[in-house]
Amino acid sequence: MTAALPFIDELRRLPADRLEEAADFIHTLLEERRLRRESMIDATSGSLAGEEGEALETALTECSIVDENAW
Repeated sequence: MTAALPFIDELRRLPADRLEEAADFIHTLLEERRLRRESMIDATSGSLAGEEGEALETALTECSIVDENAW
């Protein structure tokens, strides 16, 4: 968080119209990051094979089964 402090001070000094521009830019960066992460997940999904893949598949199956008696 300390790396952001100088930028926060600069943002406080910006005029309202420039602050809105900066906020739009930051939102764009965050959205692009989210899309990149989703893309990476999509690109690597299904890449586990053998025992690791089977263990993951079993764990995901178990997570999707609701045991009403456990509640």
